[in-house]
Amino acid sequence: MARKKLSNKKNRNVQVEYAALQSKTDRGEEIVNAMVNTSVILMSTMMGAFTQVMVNTTGVLASGMAGAMGGKEGEEKVNEEFKQKLPEVNEKMKTMISDIRKDIYAQIVQKRKEIEPLLSDPVFEAGPKIVEKYEFKLPKLTQELDDDTLAQYSQLLVREDPRFAKMFMELTKWISSLPKLPEKTGKK
Repeated sequence: MARKKLSNKKNRNVQVEYAALQSKTDRGEEIVNAMVNTSVILMSTMMGAFTQVMVNTTGVLASGMAGAMGGKEGEEKVNEEFKQKLPEVNEKMKTMISDIRKDIYAQIVQKRKEIEPLLSDPVFEAGPKIVEKYEFKLPKLTQELDDDTLAQYSQLLVREDPRFAKMFMELTKWISSLPKLPEKTGKK
């Protein structure tokens, strides 16, 4: 009978330790996902705006040159060609951002053991807490998100949704305040 009580106590201890480890792992994933997703949204928004500016600027220059050489008709033709190319350029940017997102997630999986101890600093706790304060009827930024969900969040930022803009500003401020990861050196 004493042996059975000891076995039950060991099982409970193992369950408590497993729950604590699982909680720590989930917390770490939430922190990392909040950082990655915020960074990807910022990057995709900036790159989208940059792409549009570059295509428009190049289009204006090219159509101006065509207009100077071939008249109004040449200018309009070149301008129309650039407008038609914008969706293709945007699609290539989306693909590039998707590839970057996938690469970041893959790197995190590889470096999980290195990253995990660094997340014990309480300053990392703020990110998931910020995300939990807001609801957008989308999966939370503390989850690993797909391209479509990240695009929906980016649209909230582009449309200047006041609640999302406030949360996003808090998250970027949080990320900026995080301690820098120590750089690896060649020395042992």
